[in-house]
Amino acid sequence: MKLIYFTVFLLLATFLSATAQQTNYVATMANASSPGIYNTLVGVAAGSGTTSGSYNTYIGYMSGYFNTSGSNNAFVGFNAGNNNQTGSNNAYFGYGAGVRNITGSNNTYLGAISGSSGIQSSLNTFVGASTGLNNNGDGNTFIGNQAGQNNQSGGYNVFLGSQAGLANTTGQGNLFLGQQAGGQNTTASYNLFMGNSSGSNTTTGLGNTAIGDGSLLRNNTGIHNVAIGRFAGVESRNDENVFIGFAADVTPNTPNLTNATAIGARARVSQSNSIVLGANANVGIGNGAPTAKLHITTGTANTSGLRLENLPISSTATGGQTKFLTVDGAGNVILGSLSGSAREGAVEALWQRKGSFLQSQNGESIVIGSKVDKTPTGYSLFVGQGLLAEKVKVAVKNTSDWSDYVFKPGYALQPLAEVEQYIQEHEHLPGIPSAKEMVEQGNDLHKTDAKLLEKIEELTLYSIQLEKQLQANDKKHQAEIDELKQLVKQLVGKK
Repeated sequence: MKLIYFTVFLLLATFLSATAQQTNYVATMANASSPGIYNTLVGVAAGSGTTSGSYNTYIGYMSGYFNTSGSNNAFVGFNAGNNNQTGSNNAYFGYGAGVRNITGSNNTYLGAISGSSGIQSSLNTFVGASTGLNNNGDGNTFIGNQAGQNNQSGGYNVFLGSQAGLANTTGQGNLFLGQQAGGQNTTASYNLFMGNSSGSNTTTGLGNTAIGDGSLLRNNTGIHNVAIGRFAGVESRNDENVFIGFAADVTPNTPNLTNATAIGARARVSQSNSIVLGANANVGIGNGAPTAKLHITTGTANTSGLRLENLPISSTATGGQTKFLTVDGAGNVILGSLSGSAREGAVEALWQRKGSFLQSQNGESIVIGSKVDKTPTGYSLFVGQGLLAEKVKVAVKNTSDWSDYVFKPGYALQPLAEVEQYIQEHEHLPGIPSAKEMVEQGNDLHKTDAKLLEKIEELTLYSIQLEKQLQANDKKHQAEIDELKQLVKQLVGKK
C-alpha cells in the first residue's frame, strides 16, 4: 500500500512540476460555475471570469480575464482585453491591446498597447504599436506607429501614418494621411491633411485642407485655409487663404494675411483680399497658349469677352486725362493718347447725358478758343475768333424784358432837349451802353436788342408828337392864310 501511495505522490509531483514549467502555453478552463458556450481560452487565466459570454477567443496570459457577458470577441496577446466585461464584437491583437476596455464594442486594435486606455470607447480601428493609446473617443481609425496616441475624447477621426495626429486630444472629424500629418493638432476639428508633415504644426486651427508634403506647415491657429501642392502655404498663419501649386505661398514677411489667394508654382501673395496667378506666368481664358499676362479669346469676332458690369457708359468719370486704353492690330491692349491736332474730349465727370443733350453737372462755363481773355460772370459760353451760324435765336424770359412798355400810357418820354444835352455830355444815347462798357462787358444781344427797340419805339413816339405838332401848325397856318385872303379881298373891294 505504501508503494502505491508513493507512486501516486511521485506521479502527482511530476505532473505539477511539468505544469509549472509550461508558462508559455496553457489551455485553460473558465473558473465560473456556468461559463458561456463556444469560447476558446488559451493561456494562464485567459477568460477566467467568463460567465455568460459566448463565442469568444482569448489567447494569451490573462487575456479577457475579467470578461463576464461580452461575446464575439477575439483577444490575442499578453493582457489583451484584460478588463473587458460586457464589450462585444472586439478584436484585440498584441501585448496589452485594449487592456482597460470594459464596455466598449466593435473595436479592432492591432499592435502592442494599442487602445490600451480606452474604457468604454467603441467603433474604433487602431493598427500599429501605441496607436490610440489614450483613446476614449468613438469611431476613430488610427493606422501607423503612435498614430492618435494621445487622443482622449476626439471622435470620428482618421489618422494614417507614423505619428499622424499624435497630439490630438479632443479634435474630431479630422483626416490626417502621412507621416506626422497633423502631428501637433490638439483640439481642432474637421481638418484634412494629406502628405508627410502636412499641417503638422496646426494646433487649434479648424476646417483647413492641406494636400502635399509640408503643405500648410507653419500654421498654428489659422482656420479655413486651403493649400494644395508640395510646400504650399508653408508660411501662412492666418485665416481663409488659398494656395494651389508647388510652393504657392504668402511672402515670408507677410504671414498673417487673410482671404489671400496664390495660384501656380511659386506664386506669392503679399496682401490680404488679393489673388495672384502664377510667378511670371501668363493667364489664358479661352485659349491654351496665352502670349500676354492676360490673354482672352472669346471665339466670336469683334467681342472682347471683358465686361465691367458696374461701369457702364452712363457712369461718371473720375479723371481728366487725355490718355486712354485702346487695342492694336493684334488685339493687344495699349495706352493711347490724343494727338496735337485731335479734339480733346470734355471730362465726363463735369457733364451728364440728359436725353439727347449734354448738360453741365455744376453749371460750368465753356471757353472755345485760346485767345479768350475776358470771361465775365453770368455767361455759359465764351468763343474767340468769331462764331458763324446760319441761325441765331435769343430767348426772352418774360414780357417785361421786351420794350413794349414804351407804348403803355404814362411812359415818361424824355424831352428831345434833354436827349440832346445827354448826347453832348456822354456821346451816346441814354440807356445804351457806351463803347467802353461794350468792350469791358461785351454785347448782351438780348438787352441790346431790347434797348435798340426801346429807342426805335421812342423815335416813333417822337415822330407821332412831331406829326401832331405839324398838323396843328398846318391848321393854324391855314387859318391865318384864310384870314389874310379875306382881308385882301376886302381891300380890293373898297377900291
